[in-house]
Amino acid sequence: MNPNTSLRIICKYIFTFVSLVMLVIFSSICRKKELLKFSSAVSVRHLLPPLSSSKVAQMPSCGSHVAASTITPVPNSKDFLIAAYLDLRSSRSVRILGITHRETSEVLLCLFCFSNDNYSIAAEIQVHTDHFNFPYGTTDLMCNLKDQRIPEYVSVYHGVDPRESGPLLQYLKIQNREEQLSDAFPMTFKYEFVVCISTMFGHYNNVLQFVQAIEMYRMLGAQKVVVYKTDCSPLIMKVLSYYQKLDVIEIIPWPITSYLNVSSGWHFPEHPGELHYYGQTATLNDCIYRNMYRTRYVCLNDIDEVIIPVTHQSWHDMMDSLRQQNPEASVFSFDHHIFPTDVSFENQSSESKAWNSVPGVNILQYSYRECHKPEADNPMKMIINPRDLIKTSVHSPLEFSGEHYWVSMNVAMLCHYRKSKEPNLEKEFLVEDKVLWKYKEKLINRVDEVLDEVGLLDRQEQLR
Repeated sequence: MNPNTSLRIICKYIFTFVSLVMLVIFSSICRKKELLKFSSAVSVRHLLPPLSSSKVAQMPSCGSHVAASTITPVPNSKDFLIAAYLDLRSSRSVRILGITHRETSEVLLCLFCFSNDNYSIAAEIQVHTDHFNFPYGTTDLMCNLKDQRIPEYVSVYHGVDPRESGPLLQYLKIQNREEQLSDAFPMTFKYEFVVCISTMFGHYNNVLQFVQAIEMYRMLGAQKVVVYKTDCSPLIMKVLSYYQKLDVIEIIPWPITSYLNVSSGWHFPEHPGELHYYGQTATLNDCIYRNMYRTRYVCLNDIDEVIIPVTHQSWHDMMDSLRQQNPEASVFSFDHHIFPTDVSFENQSSESKAWNSVPGVNILQYSYRECHKPEADNPMKMIINPRDLIKTSVHSPLEFSGEHYWVSMNVAMLCHYRKSKEPNLEKEFLVEDKVLWKYKEKLINRVDEVLDEVGLLDRQEQLR
């Protein structure tokens, strides 16, 4: 064989071998990069570098893409955003209230938007412990600020690059900025008491009890009632509009049924659904943060409940007394007492007959309550200092600073006007209690005035 031919064959084999080795090395490097990319995406606390100026130019203006709805889905995920709040109480962070599927281990990133740049940081996902075993639960997304700047807008995305999230990102305007950054902080409050009502659903039409409750709140000292409305009847909407014009009621649209199959009951799975009771805990937490720096106190109760002072005439006097005795308290819980509306006795009250044509429950007709059972489950409701609350459930706080004080029923009671949980109750098993009646005449006059203004008062019956 020609020596030159042998040499060419050997060189050919060597070249082929080296090429194969290089190909294997190159493939290994590419694979390692892909693994590193995946690893960074699943690291919950991984801090992404600021996006380059070229990327900033490609990102839409955050101020022009602010979410219009109270509920904003995160693209390509099972997460929903409600609102963002600056929270400087224990750390420099933005707290985004939301709703999350509890069994999904998705990585969510907060995108802070500034005038000339932006940066992303992984959100710490804190699902509230009181989720009643439903698949979805109220959640806080904690987004820590990495420098001294305070952003005005924030968005949340799922993935490595916000531009790859699919639909155009929607931003949340960060609330409570001005109050916490003001030189006047701590500030004077616009209101002393705000009542948070959650949620109005099921074509709600209990007009008379609704008006009575609102007027009781106003008489007791509330200047604002916040209602999270999913849906209601045209009559209730007429009443809501009347109170809106007086700047008494603030309506927060709550279209939760457009996104999730909500439960109309309390416990899973006997009450089917993806989320507990129309997202009640989500609305309560949002109401606290929304009013954190507007009001001295927030009252958390349902529209068929009223916290009625026993030894005082108003909430102002009651809370002044309670705070003097318990200066470290930030949560005040009130004993729950049912006044059954399916048990009535004659001549309990001589309320206005002009209400006969108004749909709903007349709470003045019910002056007998069920016996108090200290050993039984007591779904208390609260008046709180919102600046000391971190997270809350329906009947008790989940995380807060300060002390928790249980108010004696001799001082005040949570009066709940609803159907009894014990059917066929006889009068001897009930306690006569006319705690509401000290407000009766004034309440009748105020309710008459409201019903007359909205065109629901029966004038002929009133004149008889």
